Amino acid sequence: MSQFFKHTFYLIWITLVISSCKEEISRSFESRPLALGRINDVVILCDKQTFEGPVGDTVSWYFESAYPVLPAEEPIFDIRHMSPEDLAARPLKREMRTFVLVADVSDTASATTKMLREDLGQEKYDKAVTDPSFTSLVGQDKWARDQMIIYIFANGTEKLARAIRDNFPSIAKRINQHDLKNLTATVYGIKEQNFELSKLVLDSFGMQLRVPGLYKKAIQKPNFLWLRLDDKEMNQSIVIRRFPYTDKSQFTKDNIIRLRNEYGREFIHSGFADAYMTTNTEDLPAYEYTYTQNGVYVREVRGIWEMENDFMGGPFISYLLLNEAAGEVIFIDAFVFAPGKEKRDYVQQLDCIVKTAKFPGVVRK
Repeated sequence: MSQFFKHTFYLIWITLVISSCKEEISRSFESRPLALGRINDVVILCDKQTFEGPVGDTVSWYFESAYPVLPAEEPIFDIRHMSPEDLAARPLKREMRTFVLVADVSDTASATTKMLREDLGQEKYDKAVTDPSFTSLVGQDKWARDQMIIYIFANGTEKLARAIRDNFPSIAKRINQHDLKNLTATVYGIKEQNFELSKLVLDSFGMQLRVPGLYKKAIQKPNFLWLRLDDKEMNQSIVIRRFPYTDKSQFTKDNIIRLRNEYGREFIHSGFADAYMTTNTEDLPAYEYTYTQNGVYVREVRGIWEMENDFMGGPFISYLLLNEAAGEVIFIDAFVFAPGKEKRDYVQQLDCIVKTAKFPGVVRK
């Protein structure tokens, strides 16, 4: 599958207005165990013949499409298939955190369809059979606490494949929201927050940012701050800059890339004297998104950085935030260096940190 089409599907996920998966099935906690599983792990629950056919191909096309933008292809979600018979044979597997149940309601002999009917109840099941617009539901805590089950269903395989396509943006959003608590625990689980660096960010840039406890200050200059986390496997960096707000042209993709190349050439070097960080927009395109976060207008650009005159590189996300009250823009650049390692989760951790950014007095909308 081409990088372009995979990234296009992710862009659709980011930009679509979420309108489905509104109904939920809630259950009492009783004495259920706590659900297990890593972020981005998704169990596709359906019959074997369904998963091995065209419907399974559709599931893989969307759920395993490429996470943008990484040097080597990694999927948005890590999926595994289980059937109802698998769960019956290995009950501990029912304690996974995230399930997506995929059912063709025209196949009344299917074990998955029977499970769907039991979970939805007769009234909603009848609606699933007769109403082509009713194709998804979200359930909570069926077998374990903090567990989510997303139901996708339709009458016939072609309609089921279409339901997967139409519901994927909202499903991906729900899964990421469900994973947020575990992602946050990973980012802040050791030594929690570095209050000294958080105060430094507030004093220097007028911005609140929840800096994780293990981060250290690398370089501080007027209107420039480089924070980083180093361990034996990888490096995560966050660079913050401040500029007066002049006009909308500051929020173009080209200008944001210019801002990161500018500081990269001056401050980010390797062991070679003539090596410096720059942005690679030739081998993979840079993708841009616009949204409001914590009441603040944000322009985001994702792409690949590399070291000029050296063999180093990795993914980055640049953010430009409008501090309207102060008449300023805050530039935040987050990048990863993790040679030989998968980088998706590291990028998500940086994104989790940056999305704590907010300006005092701004009301979240």
